[in-house]
Amino acid sequence: MTNKPTEKQVSHERADVVLTNAERRNLRRKLKSSVQMTKDVLNPKTQIRRLVDRQKKAVSVAAADAKVQIKQNAPLIAVVGLTAILLAARRPIAKWLYRAKQTQADTPDGN
Repeated sequence: MTNKPTEKQVSHERADVVLTNAERRNLRRKLKSSVQMTKDVLNPKTQIRRLVDRQKKAVSVAAADAKVQIKQNAPLIAVVGLTAILLAARRPIAKWLYRAKQTQADTPDGN
């Protein structure tokens, strides 16, 4: 005699197969979405875009900090700037003073 499965066993096995197929489809969908997300993250264009965004944020933060420092140290920066200008222009200023002195010495009254 062969053991013939009953209808309850067949329907229970069928339900298990349907559930297994549904789980497999769900897992396949999740895997595909994970693979797509990984491709998006590893895409060179995406990586460059993210790098550029991070650099923009870093530059804007640095610029804001520099702006605050400049406002706090404005007199010192002015003195340093004036010193730099005078240092760069010392030769023309010296020539101008020398010529002014020579012109004054060449005048008839001598003052």
